[in-house]
Amino acid sequence: MRALLPALALLALVPLALPAGAQRAEAPFDAEASSGDAPPDEAPLAPPPEVEALELRLDERVPRRWLHNDPDAFPLQPARWRRRVPRRCRTNGGYRRHCQGDRRVPEPHGPAAERARRLGLGDRMTARWLMHQPPFEEWVAAVAHLRDSRRLTFPVPEGRLGRGFGRVRNGSLRHRRHKGVDIGAPEGSLIVAARDGLVAYSDDGITGYGNAVLLLHREGFSTFYAHCVETLVFAGQYVRRGQPIARVGDTGFAWAPHLHFEWRQRGWPRDPAPHFLPRGENGRGRP
Repeated sequence: MRALLPALALLALVPLALPAGAQRAEAPFDAEASSGDAPPDEAPLAPPPEVEALELRLDERVPRRWLHNDPDAFPLQPARWRRRVPRRCRTNGGYRRHCQGDRRVPEPHGPAAERARRLGLGDRMTARWLMHQPPFEEWVAAVAHLRDSRRLTFPVPEGRLGRGFGRVRNGSLRHRRHKGVDIGAPEGSLIVAARDGLVAYSDDGITGYGNAVLLLHREGFSTFYAHCVETLVFAGQYVRRGQPIARVGDTGFAWAPHLHFEWRQRGWPRDPAPHFLPRGENGRGRP
């Protein structure tokens, strides 16, 4: 694998065109979000010394600060996408219309895909297990080397908090506990990793959440990012705090573009709001 710095230096010499969908549409935030298979016995592969950014290709000019995983750096575009599944909608007794899709998630490949296979990561059962149960020992061992603060980087740099944790819902979803927080932002806004972690799931197979990413962190913590218009990482990849992992959307049970963000410890949902770092801080060296 080539060194990251020379690769980016060469790219800086070549003019790259912005993709057709680079412009972001402003949308008001009045959304209301909805709410394993055990891994094989094989030992996990040794983690790479650097984030596997070279498995992706750049579709925009990337500044040097990407080397430090700056949340303001331009995003990466996956090398290839999984099979697209068109938007599917249904109604709940004629009262509320729910839509799932479009599916837009990267195609797993390379060493990271092999790591996911050996650890049993990537499918819907993996995500459901981590959202309700403690991670398996193999998964804990796979992230034990990540030395990172428990504090959380705000996952949508240009977003704002909407519905909070644990608030009683209205209408058809009343009496249900809100297990995360909603962050409103224009469609296409960048979503970044709240902590260093391992991608355990990146797909649209969990009903109601649309395109979603689940990251596994040290000490049994996990973070969940839902309703994305697209995800930028796939199961088995290691990511760094502040690294782009998805874009804001309204896939799944959502009224308008926003991120539904959950923070869990050993499967139990926790309120992430008190643990968000002030914007601009990267959390390195914090307790």
